[in-house]
Amino acid sequence: MSRQTAIPKSSVHYHLHRENQRHQFPESVFWDSEAGQNFLKRLITSAIYTFGVKGGVGAGRIEEFMRKLRIQTHVGISESSIYRQMKAIELSILKYKELRELDLADQATNQLEHLEVVLGLDETWLDTMLLVCQELSSGYLFLKSQKINEIQKAGGINSRKA
Repeated sequence: MSRQTAIPKSSVHYHLHRENQRHQFPESVFWDSEAGQNFLKRLITSAIYTFGVKGGVGAGRIEEFMRKLRIQTHVGISESSIYRQMKAIELSILKYKELRELDLADQATNQLEHLEVVLGLDETWLDTMLLVCQELSSGYLFLKSQKINEIQKAGGINSRKA
């Protein structure tokens, strides 16, 4: 095989030896396929996100779970590598949140430029005067009750009794 591929005999031997080590379990052949590699990536990321980030499970416990799945021959699942992945996922979530908030702020700014509000104002008396403002297109209500020592001055400016 070394002559056919023009690869040194020691390299061929090394790769064959590593392949034999990886294929210790019946499912190992699947892990070597493209579909198996994609599945492992989804499995590891999902486990770290679900159990580590959302569930508060430590990296050591996730490593134990991965070892029970017998994927350590195909994936580096040390406690430190899992911890690094947890931190990377957390940073990605925070970055997404920041970008989403900026996008929402931009959308709100753009919508304010085209905002049309139709207001209806009235006052009603229950025990005290209650000012009512309704946005007529949505039906949203704004209520304001007058404070005990608040006096309405001419021109709509509030003041307090001394």
